[in-house]
Amino acid sequence: MDKHTSKATLIDTIYHNIKRDIAQRILEPGEKINIKKLSERYGASETPIKQALNRLISENLIENIPRKGMKVKTLQPDEIDEIFDMRLMLDLFYTKEIITTVNNNDSLREQLEKNVKEHLEIVSKPMPIDAYIINYEYDKIFHELYLKSSGSKKIVEIFHNLNPYMYTNYFFRKQSPDRDVAGVKEHEAILNAILSQDEQALKEAVTTHILNSKRTVGLILKVDRML
Repeated sequence: MDKHTSKATLIDTIYHNIKRDIAQRILEPGEKINIKKLSERYGASETPIKQALNRLISENLIENIPRKGMKVKTLQPDEIDEIFDMRLMLDLFYTKEIITTVNNNDSLREQLEKNVKEHLEIVSKPMPIDAYIINYEYDKIFHELYLKSSGSKKIVEIFHNLNPYMYTNYFFRKQSPDRDVAGVKEHEAILNAILSQDEQALKEAVTTHILNSKRTVGLILKVDRML
């Protein structure tokens, strides 16, 4: 392994470790980031720590406040409402194009089918923390594939800017296993509507999924603020 590859791998590892620590609440929402402590925790110099944090800043998981430093992003209820409303608009805007693309693109169809099948297997059994992180990735990829099928690069870019606020492995640890399964089955319903080329069923499935997710996350945040 060359020097550049090794460095990239180290940054990736630290990046995922910080995400894991946010999910486990080792790094609490609103907590100030101490680079020296992270360096000690992960056994790495401050340079790759800073590079990993920069990636998380670009994903809006970490905030960098001028003259105050970095802290873990804190979600607010009004932000959640706005984000899910935006997500619903994005998902409903290109339903006709998405149906056409997926039914005429074997690669996209197979990726969506594989995603739903494997994701359902993961959530159907007890999940350790690492599985919750994988759970998040499957959820993110499903929605990325769905929106990529619209043919609009801009709408995918908007999704990338919104989705990190919904750092779902943080929420998946707090919602019930039944809701984990229900969420993936909602993905399955979305996919089935696409494959059936039923635009009305697709709009209904998308709306159900987004509103159920919005309700779940809103309740989690409400309870969190009471503790």
